Amino acid sequence: MEFSEKKMQIIRAAEKVFGRRGIDAASIREIAKEANINIAMISYYFGSKNKLVECLFSWRISVFNAELEEISRNPSISSFDKLREILRKFLDRILSNSEFHRIMVREYSKKDSILEIDHKVNDLKMKNLSYINGIIDKGFQDGEFKRKAPAESVIMVVIGSTSYFILNEKTYLKLWGLSTHEEFAERIHEEYYPFLIDSLKAIIQYDEK
Repeated sequence: MEFSEKKMQIIRAAEKVFGRRGIDAASIREIAKEANINIAMISYYFGSKNKLVECLFSWRISVFNAELEEISRNPSISSFDKLREILRKFLDRILSNSEFHRIMVREYSKKDSILEIDHKVNDLKMKNLSYINGIIDKGFQDGEFKRKAPAESVIMVVIGSTSYFILNEKTYLKLWGLSTHEEFAERIHEEYYPFLIDSLKAIIQYDEK
């Protein structure tokens, strides 16, 4: 999904404000200030804050789905390498877009979340699962994987572990003696990504017989 340069300026500013304040607490005035534009421009381009939120989710979700689809359709790499690349994409996405991840977790966990966002997040999750299930099915059929694990098990390892770190970033910055998100992300990639790969191997290659 493509947006004009001006729309993207507003969407990126809104993402920063929503990440700091939450969607409900954030105001159009704050977003306009962050984007360095007149308040009226937000109404002109989006009409309402809810529509701006929908555009933010549509942009982030469509970009990520395209990346996963490209990996799943790549005939030049093995099924395991596809899963490993998807795992890395998940990790990169969450760590590099931690503000959006927090926004999505907060909004999707609310009972009265915006209906259109519910639909978009559900669509994202269903497509993600279908891509991963297709890769696992192919790997199992080819004998590359020893068991046909459900895609949910891969998602739980990747999303669950990384989400835990992101939602507790302040704690781990203090525990690890770090001061910036960039240092935090680097620590996750260098020291904890290998454990995620080991967990992935255990899920698809462990043979209990």
